[in-house]
Amino acid sequence: MNKFTKTALASIFTFSAAGASAAAFQLAEVSTSGLGMAYAGNAAVADNASVVATNPALMTKFKQVEISAGGVYVDADVDVEGSFRTVNGRAIPSSATGNANAKDIIPSAIVPNLYVVAPISERFAVGGGVNVNYGLKSEFEKTYSAGVLAGKTKLSAVNYNFSSAYDLGYGFSFGAGLNAVHAKATLERHFGALNPMAPTATASRLKGDKWGFRWNVGLTYDINENNRLGVAYHSPVDLRFKGKYVGTQSANVEIPGRLNLELPAYWEISGYHKLTEKLAVQYSYKKTHWNSFRELRATDNNGKVLLQKDKKFNNNSRIALGVSYDVIEALTLRAGIAYDESASVAHPSISIPDTYRTWYTLGATYRFTPNLSVDLSYAHLSGSKNTFTESQVTAVTSAVGEFKVKSTANLYGLNVNYKF
Repeated sequence: MNKFTKTALASIFTFSAAGASAAAFQLAEVSTSGLGMAYAGNAAVADNASVVATNPALMTKFKQVEISAGGVYVDADVDVEGSFRTVNGRAIPSSATGNANAKDIIPSAIVPNLYVVAPISERFAVGGGVNVNYGLKSEFEKTYSAGVLAGKTKLSAVNYNFSSAYDLGYGFSFGAGLNAVHAKATLERHFGALNPMAPTATASRLKGDKWGFRWNVGLTYDINENNRLGVAYHSPVDLRFKGKYVGTQSANVEIPGRLNLELPAYWEISGYHKLTEKLAVQYSYKKTHWNSFRELRATDNNGKVLLQKDKKFNNNSRIALGVSYDVIEALTLRAGIAYDESASVAHPSISIPDTYRTWYTLGATYRFTPNLSVDLSYAHLSGSKNTFTESQVTAVTSAVGEFKVKSTANLYGLNVNYKF
């Protein structure tokens, strides 16, 4: 990391409705076929090579080399209503300075993916993939009155995965993967109401990147040819940033700084059941261990605290139910519904417009030939309204704001799959 500064660190790893369909800064958009079923059955369904991102044990179900490439376009509508209530203990009149409203704070974005699965023998397969597991992009105007709380925030954590799987027999398959994660962040904050004479002046700025590593494992059990259960686990990622700090703790002089952050572990249990020759149902329960994210703490090389901000995230759960129907041999239709809990209940932020979300999804796969198919999916995400108070307190200044965040999003997915 090249540069990290006081206020920007307070929201470095956050993801909201438009890049983050899942809680906090986690992404769910790993495939288009999964999107069509609200990602129900992710650890048990072997529709295409995207199983590399969900449960590597499913790679034993493939008889040919297969690739899948595409992405999900996220179009979010996130608005903030609020006011900057006090600065340094003094009330701010209801004026343009104290107004903290903002519209469309999440720009549209594409979440890409690429996967390949290659059977080596009847029982052994390998695979690899690239997808984005975590990320955020939120933008407020430079004149925003609460600029010390939110400005420009951009984060992406690209996951590079190599996996292998083995058919253990008796219906069981096991898979494991190694992952390299490249995290990049750009953050910028402005003084806003803290400096009415120059509200657009930059209070802090951050731009940097860091590599981390993780592992994942998965297990599937085929009850019979029409029923399958799956479970998958993805380990946490420890990111140890080293860079430069500028802020009140350094008298606005650039000094070396350190910040340790963890991308949380998560696990998922899924089921797949083919009820008739044409109709199947899928379901999932997913748990993400956000309780490891307690605070953001930056220090200098001597251990002096440069920044401390409580987060105290909660573990969150996600449940999903989906159906698929083979209209004809060449066409499969999908639908799904899911409910996703918020992780930032204790300390919400306008730079983390996290909320409880409900998914409504539709999708289809069309097979042009036995080897070539295309997935199309659409999802509407409806977020609950979130009302909260947020503050920024340092040794020399403090600011308090009251906010209400409304969020919805529309997702459009496209993937192309090919078998060799």
